[in-house]
This record gives sequence, structure tokens and C-alpha cells, in this order.
Amino acid sequence: MIRRWMRSLYIQIFLSFLATCILLFVGLAVFWNYYFTDFFYKDRKELLVSRAAEVIKMLPSYQEGTISTRELRFGIRIVARGVNGSVWLVDSKGQIMNGSSERENTTIPKSMDPWFIDGLKGNSGFVAGKYKYSIRAGEGLLTYYTPATFNDQPIVLIMNIPALEISEAITAVRWNIVVPLLFSLIAVGVILYSLSRKLAGPLQQMNTAALEVANGDFTTRVPISSNDEVGELARSFNFMVDQLEQWEDTRQEFLANVSHELRSPLTTLRGLIVAMNDRVIPEAKYAHYLQICDHEVQRLQRLVTDLLDLASIENGMDVFRTRPLVLQEKIAEVLDIVRTPALEKGLQLYSIYPDAAAQAAVVCELDPDRFSQIMLNLIYNAIRFTPADGTITVKLTADAEHAIIEVRDTGIGMNEAELQRIWDRFYKAEHSRTHASDGTGLGLTIVKHLVGGMKGTITVDSAPDKGTSFRITFPRVLN
Repeated sequence: MIRRWMRSLYIQIFLSFLATCILLFVGLAVFWNYYFTDFFYKDRKELLVSRAAEVIKMLPSYQEGTISTRELRFGIRIVARGVNGSVWLVDSKGQIMNGSSERENTTIPKSMDPWFIDGLKGNSGFVAGKYKYSIRAGEGLLTYYTPATFNDQPIVLIMNIPALEISEAITAVRWNIVVPLLFSLIAVGVILYSLSRKLAGPLQQMNTAALEVANGDFTTRVPISSNDEVGELARSFNFMVDQLEQWEDTRQEFLANVSHELRSPLTTLRGLIVAMNDRVIPEAKYAHYLQICDHEVQRLQRLVTDLLDLASIENGMDVFRTRPLVLQEKIAEVLDIVRTPALEKGLQLYSIYPDAAAQAAVVCELDPDRFSQIMLNLIYNAIRFTPADGTITVKLTADAEHAIIEVRDTGIGMNEAELQRIWDRFYKAEHSRTHASDGTGLGLTIVKHLVGGMKGTITVDSAPDKGTSFRITFPRVLN
């Protein structure tokens, strides 16, 4: 449980920022403590160093006999009064040989042994704080020790001055530094915890929502509580779920449509086969019903072919083998294919091309087979939805950058509701108005994908009983 808690993102963010703040505050506390300690003791340290130099200057005079022991002691006491402290000359055994206090001819306190030994090694230094200096309780002192020579023997000069008021001032300053820093650290900790929760909370919600979506629940959404990057991420996540929900609905509808489209011819085939096996249908009519069976099998074949074609196009498996294509020539080939079915239905088929004398051939980078498939789908649709004595016109125009192909008929047309759905899979116009029940409902869906795959656009304009016009635009290849 603790390990899982520690792996939580907002806990990691919180602890990382908190550790950074603690290091920063500790660094500030150490810096200010050192700064104020040095500031308060600076004058006293300079005074001790200068007075120690005066005492050391008297020692050669004493050794030369210029001044007596009494005069040396008197001079040291004057220096001690000047600093309001005590001055000791300590021999190598730790005995105070001469000094300004009643401790003369006694041993220095045990607490001073480390500094005394350091002084015998030739080092100087300061020590500040409360320690036992006499038989009384610990006093606040500033001690300075420095090596010297007396009667050709190494000694240590130790100077002690009261520093209780400085220690108290430094202690107060330290509290004034530490207490605000502690309160600031607590406040920063609370703020960081809130911010980390705010940052990581939506991520946890998205994780939970993602697991629910993975289990098939597309109703879950992440609440959006801000307009920052986290809020944008939540919006993107919700948009993704919306798209997944739409795709799932489309998939379910697609499966239902496929099942329906397959069930109808299969039911017809099975019914006819059973009827012929049971001799319900007379043998004399077998040829007629076998023709119906063949018609239904062809319908199934067209459906499977269109499904495979659409799947390969949508999944990016279809590779367009494009090359420069002269549209006038290709459109003429397509019209030759559909001319017979159009004439059999009593339709007039017209083609309009740019003036060959005034304009060069219209060339586009296209896949010839896929372009033919587009044109055949559109023209066969026009034939299917146009009553006898109607007309179908294929018009090619071009501007400086684009080629425009228009397939226009005088058929039954479509209303607004039908126009909104013509690109949907398996959508068919109302059967009572057409004889298009043989279609798979995938032709225009395939057309739209093919046009888009070759960098073109397609639009449609239609009105009931006034006909339909499909307009395709492709980028033109200029010589």
C-alpha cells in the first residue's frame, strides 16, 4: 500500500518540490546564521587580535630585562581592562604563568584543552559560545588563542571577553530566521500539496476513465476544472472518447447493415433451394428461379467486393498507382462502357469537353483504374435514378490549377435529408421512389474515399424531381 502510495504522481511531485524547498530554506538559514554571527563578532575579533599583538610585543622586552615581572603583569592587566576580559599566558603544560585574573598559577579549564593544543601547534582561532570558564556556571564568552614564545619556550596566549549579549542577540536573530522559515515551509508545503493534487488529480481521473473506456463504457467523461494545459488534456481526452463512441456506434450500425444486406439474398437463396428440393416449384419453372438465384449470388458477390474494396481504402492498404492522365481520353473510354446501358433505358448521354483548339489537354496525376471506378459509380447511379427519356451529361472544364468534372442527370433528385446521408455506408434512397434495390449502398462511400485519396474533392447538388449534379475537382498537372 505504501509503495503504491509512493508511486502516485502527485505524491512524487509534492515530495520533489518539498525537498527542493527544504534544501533552499536550510541553505538560507545557514547563510544568514553565518552572516549575522560574523557581523556581530567582527569588531570584537578585530579588537582581540590587536590587543593580543600588544601583549606579544611586551614579551621580548621582559626577556631582555627591560621590564620586570610586575610591570609585565601590570601591562597585561591594562590590556585586559581595555577589552573588559582576561588575558592568560599559558605554558606548554597548561599552567597559567601570568595573567590578569585570579587564575594565575592554575591550570586552564578542561573545556579549553582542544584550543590550547591547537595553539601549541602554531594555529590561531576564535571560539564563541557558552562553556564553563570558571567555577561558576557556563558563561557567554568569545575566546581568542594564538601561539607565542616566552623565555624561548612555546606558550599560548588566551584572551577571554564576555559575549553574553552577543550570544543572546545571535540567538534572537537565529529564532527570527528559523521561525519564519518554518512557517514559510509549512505554507509552501500546503500550497505544493494543493498544486500537486490539482495537477495529478485530473490525470488520475483520466486513468480511471481510460480503464472504463477500455472496458467498453463510452459514457465516462473527465470533468474539466481549468483552462490550462491540464484542462486542455481533459478536453482532448473527452473528445477522443466522443470519437470512439461515434466509431463504436458506426461499427455497430455497419455490422447491422452488413448482416441485413447478407441475410436478404441468403434468405432468398435458401427459400428457393428448399422449395425446389421439396418440389414445391415445378421443374418447368426451375430455369426462372435459378436465374433469380444467380441474380442473388451476383448481388452477394458485389457486396463482398465492395466491402473488401472499402476496407482496403479506409485502412490505407490501397495503393494508388498514379500517373499523368489525360482526362478527355479517359472519360471518353468510360462513356463507351456505359453508353449501351443508358440507351437500353432510353436515356441520352452527352459529353462536353474544353475546346481542343483553344486549350491544351487536361492532365491530372491520377490512378487510371480508380478514376474509372469513380466515373462508373457516378454514371451508373445516374442511370439507375433517371427515368426513361432523361439525359445524363458529363462535363469537363479546367482553370489554371484544377480540373473540374461534373456528372449531371435529370433524375428524381434528392431532398436535404437524403443529401446529408448519401456518403454513409449502406445508405440507399427510398425504395418506393427508385428501382435501386440492387445496389449495395457502398458505391458513393467508396467514391468519396477514392477522390480524397487522390487529393481531390467532391460535392453534390440536388433537388427533388430536378436531378442531381456531382462535381469533382482534381489538381491539374501543368506542362
